[in-house]
Amino acid sequence: MKIIIAIALIFSTAFSFGQSSQNMGTNLENDFSKSKLGAENVAAFETRAKQKVEDFCNYIQLISNKNFDTKFRQHSQKSALSLFNSDQCVINDSIVTGVDSLVTISNFLDAVYATHFQQIEGQASQIVLQDDLTLTESGDYAGTITYVQTLTCYDEAGTIIETVIENKTVGVTLNRKTKSFGTTEKIIWVVALCDIASS
Repeated sequence: MKIIIAIALIFSTAFSFGQSSQNMGTNLENDFSKSKLGAENVAAFETRAKQKVEDFCNYIQLISNKNFDTKFRQHSQKSALSLFNSDQCVINDSIVTGVDSLVTISNFLDAVYATHFQQIEGQASQIVLQDDLTLTESGDYAGTITYVQTLTCYDEAGTIIETVIENKTVGVTLNRKTKSFGTTEKIIWVVALCDIASS
């Protein structure tokens, strides 16, 4: 009975996390549909970018956890992919992929889903905007975030098998995209993560 209650609480927390982070991002991006952004607007998107780094690490746990429902894990995988400006962004993370080379974020999330571990707990800490979002020649913004990523891997008995702590650097973009809102389309600013490298 305790296990069932614990799983129900995890599902509830995970669902709330996914919903609140998506709503926060949608509201922020929807509020800033103007063609030019002021310093305060850019700062708000920088804060949202840091949250997306944290969301990404949290999604690793939701996707990898074999105690969760398959559809829930697949939905979490799609949500994690939406944090990035392309499914072709690259990442280097050998503990999950088994290779010490860059793979696309799409392939990385596939590997997280299919991992031989029972669960991988992801955590981001010391999230710092290393390079502010700066206007580029194309009219978009680009910046860099550094953070410490901790991945803790568990077996079926809940025993920690391995823990890897790495310094990471992730690119961030802020650009205008067309989004559908019911029957109407709006061009809004969207902040997204890009390539992730070990630093």
